[in-house]
Amino acid sequence: MKKLIGALALAAMVATSAFAEVSFGAWLCNLPTLIGYDGEDIKGAAASNPWGGWRPARLGANWTSDDGKAGMVLGICVDANGGAAGIGIFDANNFWLKPVDAVKVTIGQMDNNFGVRGDLCYGSWDWLRPNTWKFDDEGLTFSDHSELGLGLEITPMEALKIFAALPLAGEGFNGTTDLKRMDEAYGKGSIGAAYTIDGIGRIKAQFVGEYNAAGDASKYGKIEGAFDLTGIDKLFVTLGVAFRVASSDYWKANNATSPKDSEEMFKVALGASYGITEAFKLSASFAMAMFNSDYKTAAGKSVDPAMQFGVGANYALSDTLGLVADVRMFLPNNDIDSSLSFMVGLNSALGSNASMGVGFQGIVGLGDKATAGDLKVVTATEANKFAFAVPVRASIWF
Repeated sequence: MKKLIGALALAAMVATSAFAEVSFGAWLCNLPTLIGYDGEDIKGAAASNPWGGWRPARLGANWTSDDGKAGMVLGICVDANGGAAGIGIFDANNFWLKPVDAVKVTIGQMDNNFGVRGDLCYGSWDWLRPNTWKFDDEGLTFSDHSELGLGLEITPMEALKIFAALPLAGEGFNGTTDLKRMDEAYGKGSIGAAYTIDGIGRIKAQFVGEYNAAGDASKYGKIEGAFDLTGIDKLFVTLGVAFRVASSDYWKANNATSPKDSEEMFKVALGASYGITEAFKLSASFAMAMFNSDYKTAAGKSVDPAMQFGVGANYALSDTLGLVADVRMFLPNNDIDSSLSFMVGLNSALGSNASMGVGFQGIVGLGDKATAGDLKVVTATEANKFAFAVPVRASIWF
């Protein structure tokens, strides 16, 4: 009888899942490093994925109701060397409702919830990520939204999307019952819009709240605008600008330690990728940050414009084997010299749901004053020392 009840329960669960449009998926990437050199010592047996640390398991689940009026997104992961039990959340964890077809309300942890982030990802971004850039490949030209709170997406017409996010919850899941002051809740909220021009691309604008005030030293947020060109075959171009709104007292009160760690007043970023042939693709990115004249380093020096650029290439050697390479450089144009990183790797597809490869990555500061290089698993012992790592890249997805 117990076996019969169990079989019926299992059958009911399977039937429910089949009609409730439940889907599961995951993407995993770990990079155990066979050997690393920090300028003095040979190192090995370290590992990192793009977030740092081992992540051997991960699962995403999505549910949508039959009528399309509600749904849920679940993301869990197992970090072997992090957290009390190593089990935590990743990316999006929320549920959503549609009171009318043109309005979607999201409640919970969002991650690029509105699909408007401006990315140009290539080369080292998918391997060990060095510290030779100020701005990440994800969000290079337009920021995403990862608030824990409430999201609103309005689509009055197919081409137009209006979005807003409010981080109404406390810091982390332990603070979700804490009320937040009105200036903190709404001051850290975001609002924006994206419009798709048929056959050309998409234009985007938003205000990203960063409210932080101590007396007259107030920071309010960033005004961002971007354009993505998608209408030309095999070519993608993304261009973005951002301006941070803050009082002069804020800049004076928040001295910078280096241009890499400083909050910029103005930013312009450009990224492009082009498939020259079916087998060969080039990518390139550039970003420049300018700082307020009142913004000084701890030594009292002005923080000059800082620039970063990179180029990368992907070449398919065969149907299953690919070559990837890139070079990245950061030009702080200040009391800190430039730094450079590079990588070259081979990646092989293993069937339809896995890949494995090996790479060589190096980083060096171009002068005695340069910031010491960091490849997640190896850090240069001195600023002008060359450091390198040989990671194995293992990835699965389903």
